[in-house]
This record gives sequence, C-alpha cells and structure tokens, in this order.
Amino acid sequence: MACPRDRERAAISEIRYFIGDLLEDTEIMISQTPISGLLACKTSLDPFEVIQRLKEFAVENPYQFRFAIRFTPFEECVESEMDKIVEAAEKLLPKIGEEESFRVTVRRRHTELENMDVVTAVAAVIPRKVNLDSPDKTVLVEIVGEWTGISILNEKDDVLSIMTMRDDMY
Repeated sequence: MACPRDRERAAISEIRYFIGDLLEDTEIMISQTPISGLLACKTSLDPFEVIQRLKEFAVENPYQFRFAIRFTPFEECVESEMDKIVEAAEKLLPKIGEEESFRVTVRRRHTELENMDVVTAVAAVIPRKVNLDSPDKTVLVEIVGEWTGISILNEKDDVLSIMTMRDDMY
C-alpha cells in the first residue's frame, strides 16, 4: 500500500477501516516498511478480491481514500534472496496461460540485488513469450529490504490507484 510520505499512521487507520471494518477481515495486519510512504498489509482474504471490492467502494466514494492511495496485491512474500524469488515466481507460473505473453517488472529499495539480474533470473523460469510493451500479464517483483513480494498481475485490473481513478473521473 502506498500513501503520502509521513502519513503512514493516517493511512493505517484508513486501511483498517476499509479492509478490517468494511470487508470484515478480523485478522488484518498492517505494518510500516523502512520506506516512507510504503506500508505492508497481510489479509486473510484473497488479495485480488480485496482490490476489486475496494475499487467498487472507491467508485462510489473516491474521496474517502485520503491517505491510502495505491493498493497492489502480492501473492507470495519471501526473503530477498534470488533463489527464493525465482522459486516463488515459478510457483505462480500457472497464472500465465500457455499462449499469454508476460513481462517482469522489478521495483527495489534497500537491496543489493540488481534489477536486470532479477528480471533475467525470473524470466528464465517462465517459458512464455515476452512482450515488454503490452503484455497479457506482469510478473511484479517488489523488493523492500529483506522481504520481497511477488505477483502475477493484469495491471489495469489488479492494482488500485486512487489518483488514476480520480483523474479518469474528471
């Protein structure tokens, strides 16, 4: 989850309301990361369903999202070690159809791992066509210090950006 810098506490309150209260996840856990403006949230619900339900709520109530402004679901969370990242990506391979194309996108902070090394290693275990411009699926690898989140996304559908949504409305 992303929020404005130094507004993490307010964003945590919003996330507790949106996911904990509205979506009734009593097991939600939210924590700050070492990165200002970046939060981690563990939900007992399907992360993609959470995004879809939040999108529906945001269409009707876009200005209730004041601090929690970007939601990206992660299916796997592993230690930031190349072999564990590759193993997690390989585990998610069935989400990319035989005829679908993909790209690997890496976002990294507080790590020695290099973008192209991660891209090359992950792409090597995905026997599908690469399409950097308009892929069917994106393998998102987000490295934050010692932890890495991995997901296979259709970026238009699976990520909620309140700012983009507001721009599209006007």
